[in-house]
Amino acid sequence: MLPIVPLVRLLGAMAGIHGTVHAAGHGPAAGVHVELDGADRCATDSAGRYAVIGVAPGSHAVRFVAPGYETRQVTVLLADSSDLALDVELIVEPVFLPPIEVVAATPDTTPAGGGASSSQWHEAGHYRFAPGWQADQPAGGADIQQLVAAVPGVATRGDNSTALSIHGGRGSENLILLDGIPVIGAVHFAGASSAINPDAIAALDVHTGISSARYDGALSGVIELETAAAPSRTVQLTGTLSSTDVRSVMRAPLGSTGGLLLGARTSFRNLFTDRTGLGALNGYDDFIATAHLSVGAGTLRIVSFESSDRLHWTPFAGGGIQSADDPLSGAPSAPDAADWRSGTVGATWTQAHGAYGAWHAAAWWTGSSASIALLSRTQAQQLNSTIGEFGLSTEMRQRFRASTLTIGGELQQPRTSYVVTTRPLSQADSSTRLALGAAPVLGSLYSEWDWHGPSPVDFRAGLRASTDFRGTINLDPRLVVNLHPDQATRFEAGFGRTHQTVQSMLNEENLTSSMAAPALPVISVSNIPTATADQWLLSVDRQLGGAVSLGLDAYLRRWSNVVVPASSTSSFLVAGTPLYGDGRAQGVIASAAFVHGALAMHMSAGLATALQQAGGATYHTGFDQPWSFAGDAAYHVTRRTTLQLRWTTSAGQSVTPLSPGIEWRPYQPATGTGEMEGVATNLPGPLNAARLAGPLRIDLGVRHTWLVNLHGGQSGISAALRLENLLNRPDPVGIMARPDGSLQLLRGTPRGLIFEVDWVY
Repeated sequence: MLPIVPLVRLLGAMAGIHGTVHAAGHGPAAGVHVELDGADRCATDSAGRYAVIGVAPGSHAVRFVAPGYETRQVTVLLADSSDLALDVELIVEPVFLPPIEVVAATPDTTPAGGGASSSQWHEAGHYRFAPGWQADQPAGGADIQQLVAAVPGVATRGDNSTALSIHGGRGSENLILLDGIPVIGAVHFAGASSAINPDAIAALDVHTGISSARYDGALSGVIELETAAAPSRTVQLTGTLSSTDVRSVMRAPLGSTGGLLLGARTSFRNLFTDRTGLGALNGYDDFIATAHLSVGAGTLRIVSFESSDRLHWTPFAGGGIQSADDPLSGAPSAPDAADWRSGTVGATWTQAHGAYGAWHAAAWWTGSSASIALLSRTQAQQLNSTIGEFGLSTEMRQRFRASTLTIGGELQQPRTSYVVTTRPLSQADSSTRLALGAAPVLGSLYSEWDWHGPSPVDFRAGLRASTDFRGTINLDPRLVVNLHPDQATRFEAGFGRTHQTVQSMLNEENLTSSMAAPALPVISVSNIPTATADQWLLSVDRQLGGAVSLGLDAYLRRWSNVVVPASSTSSFLVAGTPLYGDGRAQGVIASAAFVHGALAMHMSAGLATALQQAGGATYHTGFDQPWSFAGDAAYHVTRRTTLQLRWTTSAGQSVTPLSPGIEWRPYQPATGTGEMEGVATNLPGPLNAARLAGPLRIDLGVRHTWLVNLHGGQSGISAALRLENLLNRPDPVGIMARPDGSLQLLRGTPRGLIFEVDWVY
C-alpha cells in the first residue's frame, strides 16, 4: 500500500507517558516499539519499561508494536502536564512472513505497495514500514526493493526494481543501512531484486527528502533496515519453498541477555539461457546473521550479511535464441558471465547516558567484488571490480524537554579497483586495459539540533563537515522547518546538501545493466571535485476528519560532478576514461488515503522530470517519469482474510534503441528458458531520444491465514492467490533494431496466476 497515514502534531505544554509492557504468559516484553499518534517514539528495554517524554495535554493514540505480538492501541487523555503511568499486556501471535511463489506463470517484478506509516515528524518524505509490513503487501510477494519502489518519489525501469531512483537519482546514489551498518551491493539480478532476506527484516525506514545530518555518502536517498528481534523464551522457525527459491529464518533467545537471528536463501531461478540451454548455471544465495546481547549497562549488536550471484548466458548467435535441444548452434564457445559477491560484518554498541541521553558507537567492514566476461564476434572483454570499506563511528545524543542535540563523527577508508581488459579477436590488433583505483581516508564531524516544542513551529538544523585529509573540506548544511497551525495541518520546507565520494561505473542507460547490476564502484581522483547534490523541498499535509488524509510534496534536486558512464560508452562496460556531468530533477507528488473500518485505500499521482548533462549533451535519464498514477485498496473480510487490488500506470521511460546483437524473450518458468541472449549495445546517436509506451497494470489478490496450536504455542500457515497483470499488458522495456533495419519492441512479464504460501513455527 502507498505509505500515507494521518499526521497528528503535538501541541501545548509537555507531559510524559511511562510504564511496562508484558507479554501474556511470557513476562516483560523487550524491544516493543511505542508509537504516539503515528510517530515511533521509543522502544521497551530488557525489563519491558518505556518512557515517552514531551507529550502535550489532550487525547493521544498510543500503539505498542512488536514482531510476534498482536499490535495494541490505547487512547489516553492527559488533562494537564503531569505524567501518566500506563502498563499494558500484549497477546503473543506468530508473525506471518511474506508468501512466496509456488506455482508461477511469471516472476512478480512489479513494485508492491505496503502498509507503511510515515512519521513525517520534521521530515517530509520519511516513510516507516512498521513490523508486520510483509503481510500488508497486496497478496504477498514481499521484496524490499519492490517495497521501496512503491514509495512516492521513487522510480524504477518498467517492472524491474533492481535499481531505485529516488527523486531523480541513480540506483548507486542510495545509502542502505542494516541495523545501522552500511551495506554495499544489496541487490540480486533481474526479478530477484533484493539480496536481503525480507523474512529477516522487521521494519524499515525510507528517506526520500532532506535526511538527517547523521547520514552521509549518498546523493539521493537513505534506506534503513531493522532486523527482527528474537523471541524472549522459545525458538521461532519460518520457511518458504517455491518454484524460484528456498529460504528460512531462525530466531532464538540467547539466555536472558539477548537473541540470535539466522537467515539463508538459495535460488534455482533460470532467468537467462546459458551453455546448458536451461540456465542451470544461474542463481543467487544470501545469508544474514544478527545477534544482540545486553552487556552491563549497554547493548551489543553484531551484524553479518553475505550474498552471491552467478549469471551466465549465451552470447549472441544470430537467427534467434537457441533452443534447449541445440543451445550452442552457431554460438561462440565461451558464455557471457557476470558473477559478483557482497559482504558486510559490523558491530554497534549503545549505552544510556543519564536519564535521557545515549552513546552509540559502530565499527564495520563492507564490500563487494564483481567479475564480468563478455564475448562478441569482434572482441572479448573482462572486468574485475572490487571495493572494501573499513569504518568507525561514534555519536552522543541528549534529549531535553523540547529538543534533542546530536553530535557525532565518522572515519572511513574505502578502497576501490576497476580494471577492464579489451582483447580484439583479430590477431592483428592489440588489447587495451583501463585501471582505476584509489584508497582515501575520509573523516567527518556532524551536529544536529532537533526542536519540537510547544510552539506551532518545529525545526531540525544540522551541519556535517567532511574531509579527505588532503586539503578538501566539504560542508553539508541541512535545515527542515515545520509549521503546524493546528493538529490537522502541517506545512514543511527544507534544504539539504550531500556529498558522495564513491560512485559507480555501471551504465544504467543500458538494458543489460538493468538486468545484471553488480556494484561497479570508483573513487574520484584528487583533481576531480566530489559529487554534490542540493535538494529543496516543500510539503503540505491535511487531515480531513478521521478517515481521509491528503498530501502534496514538491522537490527540486541539482547535482554536479557525477560519473556519467552513458556518456562514455554505448555498451554495458565502460572501457575508457569516465566522464563527469551535472543534472537536475524536479517533481510534484499528490497523495490521498482513506482508512475506515475494514477498508483502506491509498493513491498517489506525480509529475516529474530528470535531466542529465555530460559530454556536451543533455538528455532525459531512463528514470525520467513525466507523470504517474498508482494506488491500492484492501478490504479485510475477516480478521484472517483480506481482498486486495493494486493498480499502476505512468508515462513510458526514455530509452536509446539497441543495436543488433541481442535477442530477448520474457521469462517462462514452465520451460526454464531465459530472457536474453547476447549483450545490449545502444545505437550511436542521441541518448534516450525515444520514449516507450506507458505501462498499465492491475493486480488482484486474496490472502488467508490459519493458526494452529502446537506444543502450547501458536504456529500458522498463510496463503495468497494473486492474478497479476489482469489486462495482460506486459510493460515495454526497450526497443531493439533488427538486422534488416526494422525495430522491435521488447516487453516484460505477461499475465500470470501466482499461488504463494509460507509457514511459521
